[in-house]
This record gives sequence, C-alpha cells and structure tokens, in this order.
Amino acid sequence: MAEANWLRHSLRVGLFEYRRSVRAIRADTGRFVLLTASVLLPTVALGGMAALFAPELRGSVPTDIAVPPALRGAAVLFWLFGVFLLSQRAATAHSEPVAAPLVLTTVSPRTAVVGGAFAEWLRVVTYTLPPAVLVTLTGAYAFASPAPLLTVPLVGSVLLASAVIASRAAGYTAAWLIARVPFVARHRTAFSSVLALGFFGGYMLFQLPMIPYSLDPALLAVVPLGWSVELLALGTPIGWSPGHAAAGVAAVTALSAVGGWLATRIAASLWFGDEVDPADDEQPPTEAGERSQLGALERAISPLRVPFLSGPTRQVARWTLLRARREPQRLNFLMVPVFGGASGLLNLYIQGSASLSVVGPGVALLAGWVGGAAFALNPLGDEGPVLPVTLTAVSGRAYVRGLIAPVLLALPVVAALTFGTSIAGGYAPVSALTLALVGCLLAGVGAALAPAVGMWLPRYSAIRIGNSDDVRPPRLLAGMLHAASVFVPGAALIGVVVAPEIVRLVASGVGSVPAAVLGLWAGESGTLAGLASSFEAAGAAIGSLPLIAIQVGFGGLLVAGGGLAGWVAYREAVRRFDGHEPY
Repeated sequence: MAEANWLRHSLRVGLFEYRRSVRAIRADTGRFVLLTASVLLPTVALGGMAALFAPELRGSVPTDIAVPPALRGAAVLFWLFGVFLLSQRAATAHSEPVAAPLVLTTVSPRTAVVGGAFAEWLRVVTYTLPPAVLVTLTGAYAFASPAPLLTVPLVGSVLLASAVIASRAAGYTAAWLIARVPFVARHRTAFSSVLALGFFGGYMLFQLPMIPYSLDPALLAVVPLGWSVELLALGTPIGWSPGHAAAGVAAVTALSAVGGWLATRIAASLWFGDEVDPADDEQPPTEAGERSQLGALERAISPLRVPFLSGPTRQVARWTLLRARREPQRLNFLMVPVFGGASGLLNLYIQGSASLSVVGPGVALLAGWVGGAAFALNPLGDEGPVLPVTLTAVSGRAYVRGLIAPVLLALPVVAALTFGTSIAGGYAPVSALTLALVGCLLAGVGAALAPAVGMWLPRYSAIRIGNSDDVRPPRLLAGMLHAASVFVPGAALIGVVVAPEIVRLVASGVGSVPAAVLGLWAGESGTLAGLASSFEAAGAAIGSLPLIAIQVGFGGLLVAGGGLAGWVAYREAVRRFDGHEPY
C-alpha cells in the first residue's frame, strides 16, 4: 500500500534520478558531445526547413481542410516507436530504481515506479526540447495564432507521458520474464533480436510506401490514441473535431492509468521476488547415485554444442559462448556497422540506384564480419579477475583455438542467410552458393583475426551498460581495425564473384593512376616519362585481361591471402597469450 504523500515522494525521487543522469552525462565529455550533436544537428536541419516553408504558409492556409487521418495515424506510429525504444531502456538500464536498497525500504513500489517514470519523462523532454520549441514557434508564426504555444507542448507532453508509462509496463514485463522464466533468461538475446526485427520490419512497412506490401499510416487513424492530435488545430484555420479530441484525451488518460497500475504490480513482483538460475532447466531432481552425462558448463550453453573439439579447447569455446549469452551487451559494437550497412543498402534501393541484387553480397559481407567478430575481440579483458588463472591453466594454442571455435556455429547461419538473400535477389544457385562460401570464408578469417587484434588492443576496465557494472566490450579502435581488415578484402572478393568487370577496372588503376600522376611532371622523354609509360602499359594489360582470369587469378589470390592472414594472426595470438604478463 502506498504511503500518504506518495506523489510528492515520487517527484523527489524522479528529480533526484534526473539530476544524477545529468551529472553523469556532464562528467563524460565524449558522451556529452555526441548527445549534443545528435540533438542540435536535426534541430538545425528542421530550422532550415521552417525558414523555407513557414513564410509560405503564413496567411495562406485554407479554412476548408480538417486534420487528415494520416496525421492521426502518424502520431500513433510515432508513439509506438517511442514506447518500443523506451521499453528497451526500462528493461535494461532502468529495471530497478537508483539506490534500490534505500528506495525499496523507505517508499512504496508505486512511489518508485512513478518516480522512475517521471525521471525518464524529464530526460526525454530534455532531449527533445530544442526541436519541440522550434516546432512550437514555427506553428505559431505560420498560423498567425498564439494557440500553438499552448497546444503543441500540451499534446506533446501528454503523449510522451503515456508513452513513458506504457514503456515502463512493457519493460518491467520483459525484465520479469528474464528474472523468473529460465527459458527466456537463457535465450533472451534471440528473443530480443526477433522482437526488434519484427517491430522494425512492421514499422518500415508504414514508412516506405515505395516497397511492395507497404501500408498507409492512415490505417492507424482509427486508434483513439491518435485522436488527441486534433487539439493541435485549436485556434488555427484548420478544422478539428471536439468529439475526437475529447475521446483522444480520454484514451490517453485511461492508458496512462492502466499502464501505471500494471507497471506498479509487475515492478513489485520483480523487485521483491527471487531471480531464477538461467541454467535451471526445470528437470526433476537427480536421485542418489545418478550422475548427469552433461557437465554444468555444457548444460549452461544448451542447446548449443561445440563440435569437433575436446579437452581444454572445448572448455574455452564453451566459456566463450556462455559469455556471449550472458552478456549480450558486449556485442552492441556489432550493431553500428550492421545498421549502417543495412541503411545504406536500403537508401540505394529506395532511390532507385540499386536493386535487390545488392542484398545478397551485402549480407555475405556483413554476416561474415559479424560471425567472425562476435566472440573474441577482447579475450584477455573478458577473463576479468581470473585472467592469471587462465594464463597458467591452459596453453596458448588451446586457448586461441577455443576462441576461434565458436565460429563453427555461426557458419551455417551465415551460409543460410547469404544463400537465401542471394536467391531472392535473382542470383543463380551457383552464384548464390559461391556468395555463401565467401561469407563463410570471411567469418572464418575474421574469427582468426579477432583474438590477435583483441590481444593487441585489449580493454581491461569494466564499463556500465544498463544495469551491468562489469561489462568489458572491445575497444573502439580494435573493432574498427578488425572491420577494415575484413571489409576491404571481403568487398574485393565479393566483387570478383558478382562484378568482375568492376574489379578489373579498379585493378587497372594500379597502373593508370600512377601513370597519370607521373605524366603531370614528366616531359616527352626522360626517366619519369619511361616510368609513366611502364605504368600505363601495366594498367592497359590488366584492363585487357579476360574476366575468367580476374575471377580465378585475383579471386584465388584473395582467398590465399585470407588464409595466410588468418594463420599469421593465429600464431601471433598464441605468441601474445603465452608471453602475456598480467598487471
């Protein structure tokens, strides 16, 4: 039961948590600069658009139009997007209150939940304040009315508050499932990935009308939540429906009340209950004299299995898989290239600069890199305080082989994704199979390079990601170096498979470009002129090679170079492990 002054206490808890967040951001200069840039750059772009179009709208808005259904649907769609993002934060970074032992023993769960939601509302308001102020002032100027100065902040604040409350209920539900259901706890990474892909896939259906099976945002106009945007037309020449506006406000109020009640109940069960062991598979107790055929480590990574290995190498591989499962936050660095590459391919497709045929090669490159970089880009840092024991308990060869071995589980996934997307992109089965083999090669070479790069550029200090205070993701420089080592030759090898004529043209530049540069300084005769003619002849010779020679010769050279690079990196990682001295 909540205390008598729970609302005042909630506000104080929320203000305390908000001030703590502000101090943490100000103390981290890099994070502060990135957040500032991410807020100001869209604001400047929006300000430029407002400067162009607001004078045209002023005094020329027709009086016979009403709030379109597309606007109401867009409001619902944006609200769902906000709930999804905020629920992820609630499930990871804010699944328990700040100073939980103190808060949960001095105030009620309702106070803690409302205080946390209020702090999150303040954080989002801070992030969105510059563009919101710009939109408000632009609306007041364009419609020549002071009404938007009141309606825009009011509608935005109410919708934001309901989104925060709904996200708290959803986020606490996810955290409760992870804490109470062993199956969900063991496979939370897979569940979150499927959920994210499903949500963003459905979201893109509304955002990209040019793709097949796209959906009109106006379909969501029937949801009463979006009717609250009718209030934005109050005091402007645009027609609006008071009934829709009242129903929208009532829907937002009811959703906030129900969401707050659910969030309080779920949070109380989450905070005051006992967490389950993710390795607990609900098996009946073992009778006396019985002995399980599976070890504890093997049960912990079940249903995954490490094939073709035995002894210490298998144990290292199992530990590597277990870390990836229990700390998926370590793999966040993989998302930047993946989302960047996927966004680039999507933009090319939308603009008509590329067809679906680019998806297969893109998946081969990205999936191959992810498969090789996912497990061992910070092996020494991952060991944490047990690193001295690891250095003395296992040999360098067994340890590095164990770090590379998990790629065997990624190869079928890389091959299946690449082959399927290549077939969907219009490639023949032979070409699709070749691209799948290239993706597997990139994953294997990347897995061999990762331990060497990670041991050369280790991260020993733990950082905070969400509620985890002891996470050691790879260093940014290590990730960038590994990505460049895989992407550059990988793109060339994929080009040999799907576009050998482009590779031949680029390769001929080895001769033509130096010849052109030397030609600017050389005369008609002399040493430089002879050298320029030699380069030009070499470029012409490469440009005249048949495509089959490019595919076989240059492709074979890249494959052999990748194998050699992987072997050298493996030997270097073994040398660094055997010679490592912990600080």
